[in-house]
Amino acid sequence: PEQLDAAITPKTKWLVFNSPSNPTGGAYTRDEIKALTDVLLQHPHVWIFCDDIYEKLVYDGFQFTTMAQVEPKLYDRIVTMNGMSKAYCMTGWRVGYCGAPKQLVKAMTMIQSQGITHTAAVSQAAAVAALNGPQDFIEKNNAVFKERRDLVVSMLNQANGLSCATPEGAFYVYPSCAGTIGKKTPSGQVIKNDEDFVTYVLEAEGVAAVHGAAFGLEPHFRISYATATDVLEDACQRIQRACANLS
Repeated sequence: PEQLDAAITPKTKWLVFNSPSNPTGGAYTRDEIKALTDVLLQHPHVWIFCDDIYEKLVYDGFQFTTMAQVEPKLYDRIVTMNGMSKAYCMTGWRVGYCGAPKQLVKAMTMIQSQGITHTAAVSQAAAVAALNGPQDFIEKNNAVFKERRDLVVSMLNQANGLSCATPEGAFYVYPSCAGTIGKKTPSGQVIKNDEDFVTYVLEAEGVAAVHGAAFGLEPHFRISYATATDVLEDACQRIQRACANLS
């Protein structure tokens, strides 16, 4: 909350809030959100954009909570966004939706209608079927995601120079590679930052990851565990080998 308060200026227009988040998979508890909303109440000129796309992808009993639930006084300043791509596995259908004050939605619709007439009719029908249909598959999918998360976190924490926290949601891990900075690759190149590290892992072992500087937080890198377990295990073994070969 102190960092948020210090970052807000008279020119600040929006706070974009993503929990559970991409790239870390981290999620805010109700108490943590309350601390943020207390700050936002003091800055009535700031609107809040809540990206809730990963709300259903949470593990270990974590309770997802929205800002509007925590602080109803902010209701008229909040835009809540969601979509079908994550929990409903409908990435290619390209359907999203939001809830916001009527006057803002009217302005959004005016702008959007000039570029895109509407979402494809079949995608709209599929989205309605997903939202109104059985939801039990989400829990089953989450159980698989949790197993994959635990596997990846465990294996990355066994790699020399890496440290990986256990995320509460989404399907990403965001390990630190601080322990590899300053080390040399077998070819003699010095690892100076996280971009050097992910480039080395890609070239040496054929594993692609996104360096943390691209997200504004280094030295880290992002890996998605939304793929087959055997692929993840192989990738983590390759990362372990790449780390072991640094000197």
